[in-house]
Amino acid sequence: MENYEDVPIHWVNRLSFLSRRELGQRFAEAGHKISAEEWAVLLMLWQEDGRSPSGLADITFRDRTTVTRLLDGMVKKGLIVRKSDAQDRRKSKVFLTNHGQDLEGKLKPIAQELIAKSLRGMSAEEVEQLTFLLRKATKNLLAKA
Repeated sequence: MENYEDVPIHWVNRLSFLSRRELGQRFAEAGHKISAEEWAVLLMLWQEDGRSPSGLADITFRDRTTVTRLLDGMVKKGLIVRKSDAQDRRKSKVFLTNHGQDLEGKLKPIAQELIAKSLRGMSAEEVEQLTFLLRKATKNLLAKA
């Protein structure tokens, strides 16, 4: 086995851990008790409100049970509501509350500062290449072969 510091996935894991930890800290310092996991759901709902819980599970790479628990907590915090799907009453859709919508303007700048910090010293071309390579590695892991 190679030196773990020479393995790209090691650095992806570290970046993920550090960014989630710092994002939660920054939100807390700004007076928002929002976890990195809740942030991911809010981000998806700001892009497209009314997603299904299973759709959120797919997008966030979480299992359905974990997402259900996460959504339950977000309901208690007044961030989201669940409503029956008009097409199929056995299914539900997740919608932002006014409070959840209002947080977009408060949380996004905090996250953008963290992203800028993580990319500090990189050229636009390096950021584009990094994004390309991370997408490619993700697609490789999602492939069935």
